[in-house]
Order: sequence, then structure tokens, then C-alpha cells
Amino acid sequence: MKTLIRACCLLVAVLALFTAGLRAASIAFVDVTVIPMDSERVLPGQTVLVGGDRIVRVGPSATVTVPDGAVRIDGRGKFLIPGLGEMHGHNPPVGSSQEYIENTYFLFLANGVTTVRGMLGWPGQLELRDKVHKREILGPSLYLAGPSFSGGAVQNPAAAEARVRQQKAEGWDLLKVHPGLSRASYDAMARTAHELGMRFAGHVPADVGLIHAIERRQESIDHVDGYIELLQADSAPVDQVRLAELVKLTRDTGTWVVPTMVLWETIIGSARHAEMLAFPELKYMPRAEVERWRTVYDQRISAPTFNAAKVAQIAANRNAVLKALYEGNVKIAFGTDAPQQYSVPGFSVHREMKSMASVGMSPYDILRSATSRVGEYFAFKDHFGQVNEGHRADLVLLEANPLSDIGNVSKRAGVMVRGRWLPESELQAGLARIEAAMRP
Repeated sequence: MKTLIRACCLLVAVLALFTAGLRAASIAFVDVTVIPMDSERVLPGQTVLVGGDRIVRVGPSATVTVPDGAVRIDGRGKFLIPGLGEMHGHNPPVGSSQEYIENTYFLFLANGVTTVRGMLGWPGQLELRDKVHKREILGPSLYLAGPSFSGGAVQNPAAAEARVRQQKAEGWDLLKVHPGLSRASYDAMARTAHELGMRFAGHVPADVGLIHAIERRQESIDHVDGYIELLQADSAPVDQVRLAELVKLTRDTGTWVVPTMVLWETIIGSARHAEMLAFPELKYMPRAEVERWRTVYDQRISAPTFNAAKVAQIAANRNAVLKALYEGNVKIAFGTDAPQQYSVPGFSVHREMKSMASVGMSPYDILRSATSRVGEYFAFKDHFGQVNEGHRADLVLLEANPLSDIGNVSKRAGVMVRGRWLPESELQAGLARIEAAMRP
């Protein structure tokens, strides 16, 4: 009987919260086509009510009552998707001005990126995360890795253990693995992280190797790191039998992969420099930074050891690996490694999506990697990544269906981040302001 009473009280409480949410709804997307991303489906003629930072109601417009005083957004002919996630992003480096930091966050938002997993911590980032959360700074929700675990930063297992404990105490969301870490130090990091409930992700150090990293439950392998090395595929096509074994291991262990395909073509030197220099989004970056990118890339491809045929083979094999991972149902999470080397925050999303499509990923699965998959990864933190009741109100309103053409993700009518609506006119005004500030 007591159990029944408790259940009834809980039901009443839930209904009260839901009703209060409806009363508090301040924004309504009316007569919009919803792509909820809980499955591959399209729901025309919907009304989506938002109260505070939550989606409080989704249903047919004929049956959903818009509360008095709610702001109505006409969704006729438009498509509503969840906000996008950048699973390998970065905050501007130490010493960046407040203006540059806020510009970077705005560039993400202006392209529909409402969540960023920052993959290299430095002092002050946790304060930035909190300021964004408190709406003191306009930006995407931030989940941050602490200062990296690299060979230079971590000299021995004791240092690795101490670093994990320190970052746990400081409140970082995860640990970042960088190259150069010894296997002994890596194992100490992994053991302590599991003990404390800390996640770790990133590169695969050469001394560790892909299989060992997966066995030690590294949560995500970023940049498709370690696959080409293990397959010894830097000068010949991948061994498909061995690749299939690695795909199975990755899938069966639930290991995530964050590909960052476009950026890595820049890193290895297989990208076409003239094309990158013509990217229109470079106008939103500081001139000195773009010039540095130009110099670094020119030096890379003019070095005596640079082998164009070899890097072309590596690039082709990376595509083959991503295709196999996708076809093998490995969990793929979207990332572009912005901002850095021609990867401009937000704008890099559209180039990465095009690259993922080129290996055979469907528009739905590309979009899934950037929405519901990101929400799945961070489910222990919050509910987001779908257009569904109770989810964080991170939304992108599009002029065309992204499931017909993934390029339509760039055709925005506006972005909502944690319940704040930014119409395209406001986004364009912000971009124009940043462009003007970057002029010499």
C-alpha cells in the first residue's frame, strides 16, 4: 500500500512539473517539420513548446495549445533538428582575449553547434564553462577535458595517478590522452581514472597501441588514431581481414571513434593548400593566425622528408577505415578539432559532414553522430540531442531537409541554445561584427 501511495505521489509530482513547464513555455515553433533524431523519421505539422532551457511539449499543431504570451516562430516549410555537438573542439589558447573567446563561441553557435567537448584544458577554462552555463557568456554548453596526459607532462606512473586525482578534484569532465605517454604511465592513469569514475579519451600513444588502449577502456579514439599504425597501412591499402577484426573489437567493446577527417588531411599534408586558403570562413579568424597556418602548412609540405604519395595513401586508408567502422556499426561521434589549422569553429562542421558522406555515411547517420550520439555519450550529465520532451532546448531551424542532403545543415533559419532563440538575422549580424573586427 505504501508503495502504491509513493508511486501516486511521484506521478502527481511529475504531472505538476509538466504542467508548470507548459505554463512557463515562452517560445513555440509552430507548424514545423520535426526530425527528432530518436529514429530515422520525419514528423510534419508539429508544434514544439520551449520553457526555460527545456523542451516541454512536442505534438501535432492541431492538438497542442500554445500558451498565451508565448513567442511564436513560424515553422512552415522548415525543419527542426537538435543542436549539433562538436566532440573534439577546443577553447582558444591561454592568453586569448575575452573578445576572441566569445567570438569563437559565437562562431560555433552561428553554425548550429550547441555542445562542445573541449579536448585540451588550461587554467581558467572551468570558469568559462560555468559562465556559459550561467548565461554570463553566450556560447555552447561546454564539457571539458583537463590539461593533457602527454609524455612531456607525465613522467612516471606516480605522476599520472596524481594528475588524475588532481583533475577529478578540480572538476574536469574527462581526461585528455596525448602522444608520448609511456605504457606504464598510461596504465596508472587508466587504473586511477576507473577507480574515480573519470573518463579518458583522445590520442593513442605509440607505446600504448590501439588494442591496449581499447582493452584499458579508453572511451573514445579520436582522429582514427592508431588504426593506420596497427595495420601498417602507411604505404599500401589496408588489409581488409585485419581491419574487420579491429572493427569488431571496437564495436564489441563499445569504444567511440571521433574521426576528424578533414583536419587530419591538413595535419598529414594531403589537403590542397590553395583550396584551404580560399575558404570564405577564414575572414572570421585573426589575420596573424591564418598567416601562421599558411606558414606551418608550407613548411610541412616542403620538408625534405615529405612524401606526397605516402600521405595520399594514408588519407585514402583513413577513409577506408572510417567506412569499415561505419559499416561495422561502431559508435561514431562527430568532431572537427576546431579551432586550428584551417578548421574554423562551426564552419568546419559542413566540411566534415561532406567528408563523412564521401565514404558512404547516410545523411541520417552523419546527423546522428552530431546529435543523439552526443546526447548518448553525455547522458550521465544531461538530456539533450533529440527533439523530445524533457531534453535541453538546443535546436536548429533549417530551411531544407538535411535527410535529403546533409548540406542542408548549413541552410539555417536560426539556432536555439539552452532555450535562447537566435534568429538567422542575429547570427548574421554577429558574424558581420566578427568579420569587421578581423580586418587589418
